Amino acid sequence: MNGGFDVRVQIGGEEDQWQMLVKGDGPWHLQLKSPGGIEAAAIGDDVFQALRSIRKELTARGIAICCNGARVDVRPSGFSASHGAWMLYVLHMWRPSTVRDLVPIFGYAPPSKVGSVEEQDAYWERHLKNRKNFLNFINPVWWIYFLTASRGKPKGFNGR
Repeated sequence: MNGGFDVRVQIGGEEDQWQMLVKGDGPWHLQLKSPGGIEAAAIGDDVFQALRSIRKELTARGIAICCNGARVDVRPSGFSASHGAWMLYVLHMWRPSTVRDLVPIFGYAPPSKVGSVEEQDAYWERHLKNRKNFLNFINPVWWIYFLTASRGKPKGFNGR
């Protein structure tokens, strides 16, 4: 798939709009362009991994991409990753993720929810540890939510 997406970028506390160009169908090639030219480029097995590479490069320059893929609390499922990771799950420590927690990778995320790749990895590790907690399996609220919350549409789904 080839295409371009407008993404918000935060530089020195100010937000600006740049363009993310996506090329390929695995490996995926991403180019982030500012109004002044190409700022960063990366290749990855899926869009999420390529975006993480770009974020590592930009963090050193004090630039943060304000999209769902840069949120600390997101991760693609294995199925999503095998198809490019265009949709991500918002992970919760206290309840399971369902279809309602799906967000598009380049959808806007406020700067307060965006973090570094290291923060994202730390959250993922905490999430995996929490998933193994026995209390999740005996908590009736967890099961009620799991069984009833799967109805609905992903966030950002326009129905086309």
